[in-house]
Amino acid sequence: MNLHEQCLLRYLKNPDELSYSTEILKLNNFILEKRFIVKNFVAKSSIINYTDNIDLG
Repeated sequence: MNLHEQCLLRYLKNPDELSYSTEILKLNNFILEKRFIVKNFVAKSSIINYTDNIDLG
């Protein structure tokens, strides 16, 4: 069972805790989004070739 399913089950058992479950899902989605950005953009943009256009005299 994943986090979304757990939150839904918790809501069905205790509907008054919807805001708590919603905040957990928001936090989980934020973490997943940041992990995706770091994995797919930051890591790839830091690959630089330092040997291009170097004049050693």
